[in-house]
Amino acid sequence: MFKNLIIYRMAKDWASTADAMQDALETERFTPCGATQALSAGWVPPRGEPGAPLLENIDGHWLLSLCIEKRLLPSSVVRDRVAEMADAIERESGRRPGKKQQRDLKEQAVIELLPRAFTRQSLLRVWIAPALGLLMVDAPSIGKADDVITLLVRAASSINMHLLQTAESPAACMAAWLMDGVPPADFVLDRDCEVKAADEMKAAVRYARHNLDIDELKGHLTAGKMPTRLAMTWKERVSFTLTDALTVKGIEFLDIVFDGRTKPAKDEAFDVDAAIATGELAQLIPALIEGLGGELDFIGQSTKIAAEHAPAAQSGEAVL
Repeated sequence: MFKNLIIYRMAKDWASTADAMQDALETERFTPCGATQALSAGWVPPRGEPGAPLLENIDGHWLLSLCIEKRLLPSSVVRDRVAEMADAIERESGRRPGKKQQRDLKEQAVIELLPRAFTRQSLLRVWIAPALGLLMVDAPSIGKADDVITLLVRAASSINMHLLQTAESPAACMAAWLMDGVPPADFVLDRDCEVKAADEMKAAVRYARHNLDIDELKGHLTAGKMPTRLAMTWKERVSFTLTDALTVKGIEFLDIVFDGRTKPAKDEAFDVDAAIATGELAQLIPALIEGLGGELDFIGQSTKIAAEHAPAAQSGEAVL
C-alpha cells in the first residue's frame, strides 16, 4: 500500500473529525483535464471504487488519495508546430517572426495541440495517524510531497503541519551505525547504502547487495563521506531504505507479517492491506525517530512522539 513515506508533524492546535475532513475534500474532488488543460489534480476514493468516500478511516488511521492527471505534450511536437507556423508567416509576409512573436506562436501551438494529447494519471496516498499526531505522504520526493500538502491545505485550510525533524541528523546516525555496526534496537543494517562527499565534486560510492561491515566503507566515512541512503530492516518484519533527508523509501513487508493470515476476499482486500500497513508502520516510524535521537521541536528540544491523542483516534476524531 505504501512504498515511500515523507513524515510531517501535525500542529497540536489543529482539530477536525473524519467527517469534516471528508466534507473538505469534496470541495477539491478530482475532475479530468479539460480539452485545453495541461494538468488537473484532486481527491479520489482511496478504495478505488466510484462513489466510495474520499477518506477511509481504518482502525483510526485516515487514508486519502490524490489523483494527478497530465496531458503528455512532448516539447519536440510543440517545436515542430511552431516551426510550421513560423514558416507560414514568413512565406506570407516575407519576414521571419521575432522572439516575442515566437513565444506567442508557442502558446498558440500548445492550445491547439493539447486537445489531441494523451493523458496519464498517477496516485499519491496520504496517511494521517491522529494517535501519533503525524501525517505521511507516499511520494518519491519532498518536493512532490509538498505539492500534495499544498492541495490538502487548499481543501482543508485549517490544517497545519511541518516536516518532522529529529534531534540527530539521519546522515550522522547512519554513519555511526555503519562505523560501529550497532543500529538502534530492533533494527538491522542490510546490504545497500550510498555515501557521498560534501565537497563540490559530490563524489559518491554505492554498495548494492554487499557486506557493509568492511574497512573500505569505514575508510570512506573516515575520509569525510556521509551516508545518503541506508537499507535497514525492522524486527524482521519491514525492510526499507532510510535517506539523509529523513524519507523512508522502498518499503517492503516481509513474509512474517503475513504468516497465519488467509487471503482476504476481494471486497475485504483494501481494509486488510490498510490495517496491516498502518499497523506495522505506526510502530516502525516512532521506533525509527527514537533511534535518531527523538523528535526535534521548534524550540530545539528533543521529544518523544506523544500518544495523548489516542482516545480521539479511536473515536475517529483528531485533536492535534
